[in-house]
Amino acid sequence: MLKNMRLSAALLAISLSVIPVNAFAQVEGTPVVPGLALRIYEAVQPDTIVFQRSVTRAGQDSSAGTRTVVMHALFPASGAHLLEVEQRFPAGGGEIVDTAIDELHTLRAVAHRSHQPTRTMSFEFSANAAEGTVALKRPAGDSVVSVRQDLGGPIFDSNVIDLVVAALPLRSGFTTELPFFIYERGGRVVMPVTVRDRASIPFSKLGQRDAWVVSVGVPGAPATVWVDAKTHAVLRVRYDITARNMSFTDERVTPLRG
Repeated sequence: MLKNMRLSAALLAISLSVIPVNAFAQVEGTPVVPGLALRIYEAVQPDTIVFQRSVTRAGQDSSAGTRTVVMHALFPASGAHLLEVEQRFPAGGGEIVDTAIDELHTLRAVAHRSHQPTRTMSFEFSANAAEGTVALKRPAGDSVVSVRQDLGGPIFDSNVIDLVVAALPLRSGFTTELPFFIYERGGRVVMPVTVRDRASIPFSKLGQRDAWVVSVGVPGAPATVWVDAKTHAVLRVRYDITARNMSFTDERVTPLRG
């Protein structure tokens, strides 16, 4: 617990000392997949993006609120430049707030915090391991579990799958395998990522857009990500929950830049 308190304090200190990008030399960080070039949008000022969420059960669609993403670059006085991504979205009995800290130019996971109605999670990612705590909230009493999971190398945070996909050098026939962290599945999970199509697709708020359609083999919840071919913005994300015969879709309602 003390380690996590130190981590939180360190991240808070970084957040409070955001410095203009031109004040420091560019520090790239550690690539998750060597040789894989990523296209990263450096949001020096906080950038807020809102997605409308819908849930499909037995062929019936229903609105399920919104997912709000706030991200911006952080420039500590030493070490790799960072990207903070905070996401808020509805959950059973309340709201989930996830905060991912990643290296800015590589999206390698550095730290993660998640506040949920039934549990709170906090992880720090080193070169080869994830360490932290999971605090469970139960009627019979709360409990805290210490966690250490071997990763076998640098990793992406599964909470930013769509951002990672959007940063890839997408093209017809593109395919790769990427490692993501999923605590519930023991840590490192390698997922296939494949460009399925490029098409002109209508979106409710953004109109007709030229988009890449990308499949991600998330275990138990295969995902499809629609990425704007011009701006590399995430336009839509759908997860198909096979065991529950349902899916949920987040579609961007915030106007695009450029």
